[in-house]
Amino acid sequence: MRNRPPVAALRRRSDPSRAGTFAFPIFLDVRGRVVFVAGGGRQAAAKARSLAELGARVRVWAPEHRSTAALAGRASVELIGGPYVSAFLADALLALVATGDRALDRRIATDARDHRVLVNAVDGVPFCDWSAPALLRRGGLTVAIGTGGVAPALGVRLRDRLADEFGPEYGQLLELFAELRPTITGSGRPSPERRALWYALVDGPALDFLRAGDPEAARSALWRAFDIWLGEAPST
Repeated sequence: MRNRPPVAALRRRSDPSRAGTFAFPIFLDVRGRVVFVAGGGRQAAAKARSLAELGARVRVWAPEHRSTAALAGRASVELIGGPYVSAFLADALLALVATGDRALDRRIATDARDHRVLVNAVDGVPFCDWSAPALLRRGGLTVAIGTGGVAPALGVRLRDRLADEFGPEYGQLLELFAELRPTITGSGRPSPERRALWYALVDGPALDFLRAGDPEAARSALWRAFDIWLGEAPST
C-alpha cells in the first residue's frame, strides 16, 4: 500500500497563503500582439485558432503543418516551416509550445524565457510561466478555471457543470451593462455609490427577464433602476 500524505499536510497545501504555480490569474488583451505557437498538431491548431479569433497576430511554426495547415489563408495567422530558430520569438508577448517532442519543447521554452517571452509548454509544467485555464464563455463574460497545471481535467469538468448554470442570458446581461456603463461612469456620483448601484443592478430583475426571453423588459428595468438611483424617477 502506498504511503499517503497526512491530513495536516493536505490542509497546509490548501492554504491560499501557500499558493504556488500559476497563483496569479489575469486576463490579457492580445489584440494586435504577436503570439508564437510551436507545433503542427491538434493542440497547437486549437490554441492558434482561439488566439486568432481574439485578435492576436499568431505566428505558427512547425516542422510539419498537419492540423495547423487548416489555418492557412487567415490574415492574422502566419505559418512557418523549416528549421526552428529562436528569432521566431521576436516581438512575441506569449509563446505556446506543443511540438510533441519534449527535448524540442524544452529548448523552445528556454529560448522564450531568454527573450523575456512568457511561455506555456504543454505537458511541461516546469517550463511554463502561465497556464491555460478551462474557459466558459457567454458573450463577453468569461469564466476561467485553473488547477495550477496539476489536473486540467478537473477544470474541464467544473466548467461543464457551470455551463448548465450559466446560460446565454448572462452574456446578454453583460451587453446591457455595456450600454449603461458610460452613463453611470459619467454621472458624477462618488465611486462607493456607483459600486452600490452596480450590485443592485446585478441583483435586480433584469436577469429573470432575459431568462424569460424579454430583453426589452430587462433593459427597461436597468434604466429605471438607474433613474431612481439618480433621483430622476419615483421609487414607486
